[in-house]
Amino acid sequence: MSDDTAAVPPRNHHDQSDGARPSLSLVVPTRHTWETLAPHFDPFLPELRAVGAELVVVGLGGITPTATPAGVRAIADREPDMLRLRLRALREARGAIIALGEDHSIPAPDWPRAVLQAHAEHEGVPAIVGCLVNAAERTVAGRANFLAFAGPYAPPMPVVPDWRPPPLATLSFKHEVLDGLDERPGSLDGLANRLFDEGQMIADDRVVILHAQDLGVTGSIRNAFTVTRAAYGYATDRLEPGRRSETVRWVVTHLPSMVWHAARDNQPPTRSRRAELMIVAAMAGANAAGAVLGSLAGPGRAPNRYE
Repeated sequence: MSDDTAAVPPRNHHDQSDGARPSLSLVVPTRHTWETLAPHFDPFLPELRAVGAELVVVGLGGITPTATPAGVRAIADREPDMLRLRLRALREARGAIIALGEDHSIPAPDWPRAVLQAHAEHEGVPAIVGCLVNAAERTVAGRANFLAFAGPYAPPMPVVPDWRPPPLATLSFKHEVLDGLDERPGSLDGLANRLFDEGQMIADDRVVILHAQDLGVTGSIRNAFTVTRAAYGYATDRLEPGRRSETVRWVVTHLPSMVWHAARDNQPPTRSRRAELMIVAAMAGANAAGAVLGSLAGPGRAPNRYE
């Protein structure tokens, strides 16, 4: 499997040529232009500026914006691979705290202060886990999509669930933790999983992200396949052939039931409960299929279609 991430510049969090290091960097990899994103992020920017934070947007379909507001760094990159864009965004971030974002996830009011406060209260903890609120709950597909991957991470969330790693969009890291990332696009997933397994994450449900993703029924199932194929596909770089077979066995026996129980146990009462769970079941199957194919054959073009 080819890996051209050597072209990604090293993360230089000590570079203060543009002034003092920001208190916090929110990084957003995206294929969309800044003009598309601006209406969603503009209302949030005053809160970032108030705490000396920055928004780092990387990708943008390779189109450099003509202008961006104060506190925004826009870095054009034509790379379609979402995991590679995410890795570059992390390396471009200069903040003392670095949080992962998505182009369909908008921080709730007071998010920057909540993140900084959580890290100040837990100085020895490498990662803080925030929670997600579904901002696409008007449709059956929007509710099912959220349940399938984020059900256990909706508030209230006093502790980190001990049986399923958190979605990456819930995480913020102390900058030095990310110095351990290597050049592989899947290295962040590996780091996050290790910190989760070692119990080095603390939950703080004052940190809230509004997740607005409604891909429709077909799109949600397709994206469930794409996401796991990309993640497990890049993980093959770290696995011996025997371990790949072991991973496939684990996926088949555990992943569908994990997704199903997470959704069922965290589903609020709705009139469309049965329809939502039917979609979740299909997504769980797609998750497993993507993970199996990724483990055996690599990511393919899944990272280019990752939403």
